[in-house]
Amino acid sequence: MSFDYFVDLGKKSSPETTDEFTAIYHCLIAKQTTSADGKDDQKSTSKKDADQIRNQWKTKHLHLSVRLSGQSGLVWNYITEPEIDFALLPDNSFFLSLIFTLATPYLSRDDNSFYIIDNPIVRDKVYRVPMVRPSSWKGNLYSALWQMGYERQNSLSMRRIFGQAHGQDNEEGFNQAGRLFLFPTFFQKTGLEIINPHDRSRRVGKNPILYESVPSNEKGCFSFLYIPFDRIGEDEQETCRQMVEDLRVLAEGLRAMFLTYGFSAKRSSGYGLAKTQVQDGTLQIKVEESVSLQSSATNPPNPAQNLPKCLIAPNKLKPEYLNPDGTFRERSQSELNSMTKPQRQDYEKAKKWWEREGKELSGREEVSNPPAQAATAERKWMTRKFSTFDELVERAKEIQEILIDAGEKNESNS
Repeated sequence: MSFDYFVDLGKKSSPETTDEFTAIYHCLIAKQTTSADGKDDQKSTSKKDADQIRNQWKTKHLHLSVRLSGQSGLVWNYITEPEIDFALLPDNSFFLSLIFTLATPYLSRDDNSFYIIDNPIVRDKVYRVPMVRPSSWKGNLYSALWQMGYERQNSLSMRRIFGQAHGQDNEEGFNQAGRLFLFPTFFQKTGLEIINPHDRSRRVGKNPILYESVPSNEKGCFSFLYIPFDRIGEDEQETCRQMVEDLRVLAEGLRAMFLTYGFSAKRSSGYGLAKTQVQDGTLQIKVEESVSLQSSATNPPNPAQNLPKCLIAPNKLKPEYLNPDGTFRERSQSELNSMTKPQRQDYEKAKKWWEREGKELSGREEVSNPPAQAATAERKWMTRKFSTFDELVERAKEIQEILIDAGEKNESNS
């Protein structure tokens, strides 16, 4: 926005929008500080007018949660509820999303200094809607887990999830970046909260402070993506074990953050808590449902144990080596340069297998089976639904029993 825009808004006689109130308020404040010859009566008049404008704005917004217009349709759904293409991700990645309801108002502090109050809520730079930044989610989730003692008890899992700062001990071989990628959350309503600090001796309020907020009962979509990118080409059983361990840590942390510790400014005073019930809670893991059922069977098939590393089943190449249409995915030179030596060797073996056997097998499948039906049957990812945060923790435990505990029992029995 240009300077002329706010100058024009400052001339409005009957302001309606927050920008108009803000421009008029700051014009009056400027007159107060630059009044001619420092006359007290002019300064007093400007201050009273500025206070009156702020009171008008406060009265309009204090008791009404103003619904922001224009936030609907395909674009709004796209930015608020992300969708993930699992075909582009490595195995054992997972995506979690849920719609939560605020039990108490949400507070945050934007860096916008040109506003009618000193504590505006954080807004998106383009759509100007209230939001929770991914960095805020990450910091609050880490804080909740730290307060639960996970920094000491599950330090390896915490480093895998959140990464490491430069200069920390890196003997375990972790990358600096974490495996957790969070998405922003957007809201459609705003309100006001008043915090009135009291004088300790007189026990009365001194100067009420206004905070712009997202009111209670407002809904928001929370989602994140977990990608074990540092385990590509490594032992899949160990990768799965780490994924399940991290999933349980995250499930416990989410329950604590939303229900106990909060995720808002002034959360120690009770702001930024959510209700127990959630809507559309979904956890999807890039593990084929048929594979997960096989791992929990009493007698898992032994031939799969002797498969080449590039195959996920007899005559079936791993998904990371295939395009969505089922053809082999050639790597670019930049991708090859970024691979480790074992990863490059596995890629070359997969390529040779495809040239030797894969093309012919792929051609037979296209003749015998409709491509759409074959793709659907091959890629049915493990999906679990939940309606409360307690159910999310239970689902994480169930997944551990299916993928890890049952597999270990089968190995001991064999």
